[in-house]
Amino acid sequence: MADNQAPGSIPRALLGSLSVQEVCEFEMFAEATVLAGVAGLGRRVQRLNVMTVPDIARWTKAHELLLTTGYPLPDSPAELIDLFTELNSRGVAAVGVKYGNYGPGLMPEVLTAADDLALPIIDIPEHVAFDDVLSLVLSDITNRQAAALAHAQEIHEALLRIVLDGGCLDDIVRELSAVLGGPGVLCVDFAGQVLASQLRDEHWAVLAEQRLVDADGALATGRLNGPSAESVAGLQAVVAAPVLAGTLRHGFLLAVAGTEPLPPEAEVMVQQSAMVAALDITKRLAVTAVERHFESSAIHDLLTGGERDVDEVLARADAFGWELDGPLFVLVARHDPNHPDGRGELRHEHEIDAWVSAVRGVDRLAAAGGLGRDLVAVCSAADGVDVVAQAVSKAVQWMTRSSFSVGVSAEVPDPRRLPVGYQQARTALDLGQQISGPGAVAAYPKLGVFRLLHAVGDPAELRTFVDEALGGVLECAEQERTSLLRTLEVLLEQNLNVAESARVLHFHYNSMRYRIRKLERLVGSFSSDSQLRLRLAIALQILRMWEQSAPSNARQ
Repeated sequence: MADNQAPGSIPRALLGSLSVQEVCEFEMFAEATVLAGVAGLGRRVQRLNVMTVPDIARWTKAHELLLTTGYPLPDSPAELIDLFTELNSRGVAAVGVKYGNYGPGLMPEVLTAADDLALPIIDIPEHVAFDDVLSLVLSDITNRQAAALAHAQEIHEALLRIVLDGGCLDDIVRELSAVLGGPGVLCVDFAGQVLASQLRDEHWAVLAEQRLVDADGALATGRLNGPSAESVAGLQAVVAAPVLAGTLRHGFLLAVAGTEPLPPEAEVMVQQSAMVAALDITKRLAVTAVERHFESSAIHDLLTGGERDVDEVLARADAFGWELDGPLFVLVARHDPNHPDGRGELRHEHEIDAWVSAVRGVDRLAAAGGLGRDLVAVCSAADGVDVVAQAVSKAVQWMTRSSFSVGVSAEVPDPRRLPVGYQQARTALDLGQQISGPGAVAAYPKLGVFRLLHAVGDPAELRTFVDEALGGVLECAEQERTSLLRTLEVLLEQNLNVAESARVLHFHYNSMRYRIRKLERLVGSFSSDSQLRLRLAIALQILRMWEQSAPSNARQ
């Protein structure tokens, strides 16, 4: 069915077309009357047709102004309603009727049906010749198309000059908004994050009304991708175009209406601008790739090299915008093992960009980038290690919509000790995932006994230690073993306070006393042996590590 909306965002195929309202404003239609379908005066007229046979419907096309006399029209009101209904379903824009001496005119029930369909029915004066209408309307459409295309080419060249003269995406967005008469313009990446914006609150409200903003405040690019893109692009309030470089999609460019609708040429303008935006993004990516290569090499030397390598990086730190004086600490982030790629590896450059952005958002002079499958950063410890680490972790996970675990080193007082800090951060990352599971932020200084356990290079030795300390409990049936281990853990945490342990476990005091006697038969008299309590606590910590990394290890 033809669109009934007022002039606004017009699909590219209809660029240069007229609305039915504009046709009615031609001088030759000064005495014409719109008999019905006033609500459809915004429909677009792209071509004309003349009805010469009763079964004209099958010969019509969408966006046609159909001209007819009363001669080929059905005499029966019911048949005429059926004809108008079929013409409307085929997308005919309007019907111009010149009855003359060929009939009494349209019956009230026919006009009511046309009103319900929002199909404009125009009473054409007797003295207006059809060939004059054809000539005038088609000439106007042709002139409009030529002018619109010429204007679009001028805008394209102007935007292209912006890029060639060293302008950026912000300049493109600003220029497009200006040439369209001031609507909002927005460029986002494929994940919906804003790259450049000329939007006010009213424009965000329009996007929200069209369900184009997700719960996190990012653009819902899923609605601009695939089958939904065409319907969104046809909205009066929003025009969207993908930013493409070959087959690589970098994001989307949108124009958003404010208090005034978008002009008819909006879609062509946005598509032309998207092409130029792709050129700018490709240029920036090429520059970024070169810069990232040098930065990655410097970060590699800074975190894995000898003192001489670190000294060379420190001498060049200002060139990268890094400040590596004073107390520092190292962050290492990695995709959690259950990441969709199955390998925990960085798959997209945008994840490194998001990491760098998150780190620089907290410490603008930090060194950040990718190193192997990890994201790494060297930050100032002035604002507090924990505060910075938590803020960076939340920011990068929000930007990438991915789960990362983060390891944090101890404070590094001398930049030449950064390789040591890097190893500490990696150790914290590995242990944090084992102890707390995915998404953990683990600081090396707070790992406590886990650091010592991690330093034991022989898993068999740890298993022997656990069997010697907890062997009697581990031989119980699974349900009883789990219950007894939990009881022992709580007792040790509560410094053998039986009443408080019973409260934590929701046991009766006498039940707790019974469990303690049973535990001491299985593992020894820990109530009176502090060394045994220490061994039991360490064994429980080892089990906890195994349960997080591989549940079956706890029973081996």
